[in-house]
Amino acid sequence: MKRHWSAAWEYDFAAHGVCDDETYSRLPRLPEHLFTGDFGWLTADAAGADAACYMQPGAVPRLAMREVEHRLAREGLYLPPSFVTFMTDTALQQRVPSRTDDVWRMSDPAPSPFEEDGRLLEFMHDSQGNWYTYLYLAADGSCPVLGSYGMATPERGEEPEELPRESPVEYLGITFWMAPDFEQFLYRYWVDSVIWLHLVHQKRPTSELPPRALEYLTLLQDPDRPPLDTWPAPMTWARNNPNQLRLW
Repeated sequence: MKRHWSAAWEYDFAAHGVCDDETYSRLPRLPEHLFTGDFGWLTADAAGADAACYMQPGAVPRLAMREVEHRLAREGLYLPPSFVTFMTDTALQQRVPSRTDDVWRMSDPAPSPFEEDGRLLEFMHDSQGNWYTYLYLAADGSCPVLGSYGMATPERGEEPEELPRESPVEYLGITFWMAPDFEQFLYRYWVDSVIWLHLVHQKRPTSELPPRALEYLTLLQDPDRPPLDTWPAPMTWARNNPNQLRLW
């Protein structure tokens, strides 16, 4: 599966802000020491005292989230605590700006189109219905974030389809690996959007960027920054079925 990142503004090494598998490694490294699962970095004024274009909340009721967790646990799968924290917290969701008017929405788990025991949950999509973002619960316990032009996931409370409608090869052509885990995805999405908000939308000088955004922009402008050596991990299914098409 190829790596992909859609930035909120245009990078000098990525046309239209789209990083493909070749340019993904040029993205700045993230401050992983901040990622403790409680989103202490995402304070009320982290995007700036007078920031705008915040996303509307789509928080999942805690009881509904527990039901999803129990259902997954019976299958030996578990949601990351950071995902549960964020997706049940209205205040946190309202602290993330969006250039494309993206929408928070968590689906019920759907069967994986890539491996027998994985599950897929949509948690965000753009308002035009062109791009969808998913938490992928892989059989090996990893939970990367994927992006796609469209994979079927049921509304909460609906029964999922028994099998994916397209073949794995067809899904491979429309699905991309975006981040190794939820909090890393969210931080890069957030900081990208904050930079766009200040420099492009509000046309402010770089010096007025909030500290985290300025730090990220400074790294982007450093030609000697180390490459981002982050890659999709092989799936258990692929390792156990070497004669099958290897998707990751």
